[in-house]
Amino acid sequence: MSERRKALRAQTCLAGRAAFERGSSATVECVVQALSTCGARVQFASDVTAPKHFDLFVGQSGRPYRARIVWRHGSEVGVTFLEGRAAPEVVPG
Repeated sequence: MSERRKALRAQTCLAGRAAFERGSSATVECVVQALSTCGARVQFASDVTAPKHFDLFVGQSGRPYRARIVWRHGSEVGVTFLEGRAAPEVVPG
């Protein structure tokens, strides 16, 4: 299988929050399990179905990153950060 990632990713275990409705203060907790400057692998609780686009807050950051789901596997999703949004800085461990 060929590698399709555009940037190196760091394995993480960061608390995250997802706002499914743009501009809403209501968020759903998640875990950011891998992170790069271009995207992330996000784990939700098994009873949560994330929409195609949502705002992702990584760690304690109050800054949202607009995300688009590119794959789903159970309660886990892979997202890409949309252009026009600054991606979070990642330092490989």
